[in-house]
Amino acid sequence: MAHNATGDPGVHLTALEQAIANAGVVITRMADLGGAHGYSQPGRITILESLTPADTAAVLVHEFAHELLHQRGDDRPASKTVRETEAEAVAFIVSTAIGIRPSVDAIDYIQLYDGNADTLRQSLHRIQATAKTILSAVPLETSPVAAHETTRLAS
Repeated sequence: MAHNATGDPGVHLTALEQAIANAGVVITRMADLGGAHGYSQPGRITILESLTPADTAAVLVHEFAHELLHQRGDDRPASKTVRETEAEAVAFIVSTAIGIRPSVDAIDYIQLYDGNADTLRQSLHRIQATAKTILSAVPLETSPVAAHETTRLAS
């Protein structure tokens, strides 16, 4: 799916990259990923180097969610549908909170992997906890509207 996210991640992109590094994950940028925009392997996130800052932020959040949810511990879901649904739901919450609007609606991405409302419901606790973990490392606006929106999205 093509990415053309809108918005300006500004300082959030640097904070996100720092949070990823602080988690012991190395970010690698490459010229060609065979059609993918990014992927995660234990301890490493690889992204396409030609992405815009907005797309970079959106892809990094999605892949960082995979790192936190699926590359560590013994509770990795066997189903790719569940893994992609969880990562994309986290990416939607965090991207929205930092002012990024992905060009691909989260629902379309989730449906691409056969995810649905039941998949989301079953993973809601994991999605919320991971979104809060990432958002805690990213400076957010202090306006009451932004604070309310961030709280609403993460709950």
